[in-house]
Amino acid sequence: MKCKKMLSLLLALVLMASLIPQASAVESAPAVSAVSTIVVDAYTGSVIYENNADEKLPIASVTKIMTGYLACEGLNLDDEKLDEMYTVSQHAADADGTDGTSLYLLPGDRVSYEVLLYGTMLRSGNDAAAALAEACSGSEEAFIQRMNEKAAELGMENTHFASTNGLVDENNYSTARDLAKLSKVAMENELFAKVVGTWYIELGDFQIENHNELLSIMRGECLGIKTGFTTLAGRTLVSCAERDGSRFIIVTLNDSYDFADHEALYEWAFKNYPANVLCVKGDRVTTLRVGSQSVPLVAADTVVTASAHSSEFVIRSFLTLPGEVSGALAEGSVAGTITYTVNGEELATVDLLYGELLVS
Repeated sequence: MKCKKMLSLLLALVLMASLIPQASAVESAPAVSAVSTIVVDAYTGSVIYENNADEKLPIASVTKIMTGYLACEGLNLDDEKLDEMYTVSQHAADADGTDGTSLYLLPGDRVSYEVLLYGTMLRSGNDAAAALAEACSGSEEAFIQRMNEKAAELGMENTHFASTNGLVDENNYSTARDLAKLSKVAMENELFAKVVGTWYIELGDFQIENHNELLSIMRGECLGIKTGFTTLAGRTLVSCAERDGSRFIIVTLNDSYDFADHEALYEWAFKNYPANVLCVKGDRVTTLRVGSQSVPLVAADTVVTASAHSSEFVIRSFLTLPGEVSGALAEGSVAGTITYTVNGEELATVDLLYGELLVS
């Protein structure tokens, strides 16, 4: 269809302005024992609670979130690489130290990539993490370099990795905020999410159980992701859970009551920040009139955000479209964008695609 028509739409049209009115304000977050805490909306990364979230602290085995994420990057759920076999080196076999958790690998053992991945993320095997790093990059040192490069890419400004397993605290540190950034991205990887959400698995001669007790405490709601402990770091925990469409990531560092604290924080978050679906991929957002045609504009992605039970929580959306349309309209091509803001701060921008043309 050939058409050329000036659209009577502003370039930044306010499409919608919605309040979430409630008589009462958001309840205060429960007190926890952690030195550092953050709670974020897992869909958008928006912070809904934080305390001392930027202090650089030793992080123990939650280091393995980066190790596991890099090992899963670019792989699908049934990737052939998972079945590839690797020979355990002396260096990897010795990586569990004297006090660390281990998959009890021996030099010369032949194990699959899948065993190394699950052994790293569920049992928190320090030897498995070192062997996984060697399988990915040829050496642990080269893999650590990749870890730091990825941290920089993700904007983890207060993070430095010095090991693949976190057993040694020196020069291996991060913050609650940085770990939340990493975990949001990691949980978007289907293979990674499947691994860390697994309670127990048998792979050949290996019986591997997850150390994350939240998978049992919050059965059906907790999705993972990683525990950790060293004497210097204390108990570290990063978790992700969802309920009724809401999904949050919680990070606590140096927290003696981590599982109980996470459970309490989730109850608070789910109660006070219910899910608000702003748009759904493929669903019509608005309709554009072009000549004699009515053209639905559909969202290219889904946007869900946690909405505070507060009269001060304001969501607005701004529709941006070209001032003129000419030539043929191709279904599925980009027509414009819709931008959502929360209290004036940009939350997300989603492409709007031409849907099926409707003749009036």
